[in-house]
Amino acid sequence: MIKLALPKGRLQGEIANFLGERGMALENYEEGSRSYRPKAPEFPDLSAKVFQEKDIPIQVAIGNYDLGICGLDWVDELMVRFPKSSVVKVRALGVGCHELWAVTSASSGLLSLQEIQQASSERTIRIVSEYANLAEAFVFETRLRCFQVFPVWGAAAAYLPEKADIALVANGFKRDLGRRKLKPVALVLKAEAVLIANRDSFASDDLSRFLTMLNRIGTARAG
Repeated sequence: MIKLALPKGRLQGEIANFLGERGMALENYEEGSRSYRPKAPEFPDLSAKVFQEKDIPIQVAIGNYDLGICGLDWVDELMVRFPKSSVVKVRALGVGCHELWAVTSASSGLLSLQEIQQASSERTIRIVSEYANLAEAFVFETRLRCFQVFPVWGAAAAYLPEKADIALVANGFKRDLGRRKLKPVALVLKAEAVLIANRDSFASDDLSRFLTMLNRIGTARAG
């Protein structure tokens, strides 16, 4: 039995369409479905379960699931902290494309990386995000001198400017640019949906039928 972790939420509709177009129609996995156990009639040896997207790399890393589909951002969020985790990036799927940005409030006076770097030598720069590990990686890459990273569950941009100086958010923030007066200052990551595998499962279990299905279609699309 192959165990597959699938995302709920923003990717659900696109992944359902992606798999359906490749001969793997999932019952009870359409966008908005509340089922956590979709079925694949064409793959009776496949056991699928729906998770919060951020939990999928963890489920795959610890071996609860052989395969998972989620955004590259959540894979990198895990691997930045645990680079030797048992997660293999099998292939990008070409759907669910989005970006992770560092944004500030337009009223904060921190409207560029140069201004943020200068301010970090004088005071603590407060950074808020669901992606706490990627936020720390961003800090080291930009060489901020004094900082604090605050993990949150969501709506990171709402903490600007009173409770934080920078928020790391997915590109859905663009719809809030006018209302919240946000200023994008750095592109942190370009991401899309990816197929990941547990390293041991990838090396030993028979995942070939599922992987061949994806690779065959990918080759056809490329041609």
